Amino acid sequence: MRVYTLDIKFSFGELGIDYQKGNMEIKKDITGGFDLKKSMPELYIKVELPRIEKIDLEAPFSEIGLADMPELSRHWFYEARDLTWQAVERIAQEGDALGAIEKGISISDLAELKAFPEKDFNVDFIPKTPPEVNFREGKVEMSLKEGRVDVCVNPSPVDVSYEYARVKPFLKKPPYIKIKAVKVGEYLDIRI
Repeated sequence: MRVYTLDIKFSFGELGIDYQKGNMEIKKDITGGFDLKKSMPELYIKVELPRIEKIDLEAPFSEIGLADMPELSRHWFYEARDLTWQAVERIAQEGDALGAIEKGISISDLAELKAFPEKDFNVDFIPKTPPEVNFREGKVEMSLKEGRVDVCVNPSPVDVSYEYARVKPFLKKPPYIKIKAVKVGEYLDIRI
């Protein structure tokens, strides 16, 4: 029985490319090809400042005793009424204290209390009510006239000429494969 092996020889193909570069040429004439006109923007501003219409000092003046006569008479009326009721209440309490004999309060005790009354001191700031200020708000009116830039351009300031590139592929060397059956030992000189 004979034994064969395969002897394979091959080569890849080669691809060649023939090409010619493209070309583009730009001619421009921008400097002489346009006309420019401009108008500046204008801003108009009208400012009306806030104004004080009335300052009402009636409440602060009333607190420091400088109110008008109707207000002062009303204030004095309520103050006199309160003092009268306080005096009536104090006299009634003294009468009740003298009437309660079991407590041992005498007329001399009441006279001593009236001779050396307890004073209460307070420090306060007046006036407490701020003046009422009425004012009219200010306003700002603005109008804007927009500026413009008009540009007239030559319809074709740029001239472009273009030549396409050429690419031509071709087969420089074709691929091949050779397969040959060879007897085993046919190309050997010595067998070990």
